Amino acid sequence: MLRFKQVLIILLILRPILIYSQKSISVSEKNIVIEKIKVLIDSNYVFNDKVEFINNSLDSLNLTGKYNDIRDYKKFDKALTDDLIEVTKDLHFKVRYHPEYVKNSREQFNRQAARDNEKKPEKKLRIDWDLWYAKKENFGFEKVEILGGNIGYIKYNFWYHLEWTKPTLDATMKFITNTDALIIDLTENGGGYSPTDSYLGSYFFDEESILWSSSYNRPKEETESGYTFEEVGGERYLNKPIYILVSEETFSLGEKFAYCMKHFNKATIVGQTSAGAAHGIDYIEVNDNFMIQLPITHNIHPITQTDWEGTGVIPNITTSSNSEAIKTAHLNALNIIIESLRKQTVVGPILKRYEKIKAVLNKR
Repeated sequence: MLRFKQVLIILLILRPILIYSQKSISVSEKNIVIEKIKVLIDSNYVFNDKVEFINNSLDSLNLTGKYNDIRDYKKFDKALTDDLIEVTKDLHFKVRYHPEYVKNSREQFNRQAARDNEKKPEKKLRIDWDLWYAKKENFGFEKVEILGGNIGYIKYNFWYHLEWTKPTLDATMKFITNTDALIIDLTENGGGYSPTDSYLGSYFFDEESILWSSSYNRPKEETESGYTFEEVGGERYLNKPIYILVSEETFSLGEKFAYCMKHFNKATIVGQTSAGAAHGIDYIEVNDNFMIQLPITHNIHPITQTDWEGTGVIPNITTSSNSEAIKTAHLNALNIIIESLRKQTVVGPILKRYEKIKAVLNKR
């Protein structure tokens, strides 16, 4: 018989192999995952007329043996994600290997169902952002300051839920309320949750509520409309120059805000063309190990009657970098403010100071 020490040595030698085998995905599971994804696309994907092409493409890729040699779960989810994006040109598709998330979501779902004492409906995963984490991110607001020339600057990176974000958003708008122009930096904005976007947008419209944007929901087969708010928690920011900075990293709801403001003629867009991801998403369980981020809605702007999917938000002023975008917007705003000051007679010291700020900025 093997001694304990010998058994221990053998187990240590085999440990990497055992760990690998636990993470190895079978051919059967790969086929099951692909088939389930096809079913979910068929019943949820935002463009029903593209479903057959997408699913046929997945079948073709599978039949070519592209996934045969993949044994790692993470490599399989990346391959599926890359192929879905390539086939659809839709950047919102994402397949994730995340058994812990699936397990935790099921447990959370069951606890909620028990609390509500309701019959358990069909299981469906939804993102569950932690309020604690949102606070650590300051609800997406990275920086708020007054630039030279009395120009407000807001660096905003994520649209958290409105009920969480509203106090911070209102405080931000109160801070910049007396500025003469505003720059909203969305160059690193990764998206988030409506109606936080239309609430911020409401600061730039009169009190009368207007249609901000509509979206068609494929699973519900309904068109839902979002409007600006008749009441905001601060003073509205009207009849002043507004610049919105975008980049290739500006994504989803960040793009929506820029797109709406641009086509309502409320802002000048500066930077690089944004990512082009317009579709709303849902997170849906595939099996015990996988979930899929799936586009289920598309936007309809009341002016353009379309959205920015695949094209991105195209700047009015194109720059090669984010730092250049800030400088360009700052200089444009300064030019407008200085021109306005020149028409007045009692602003000599301020005008001189602003022209000095402009000269320094031009040398950068």
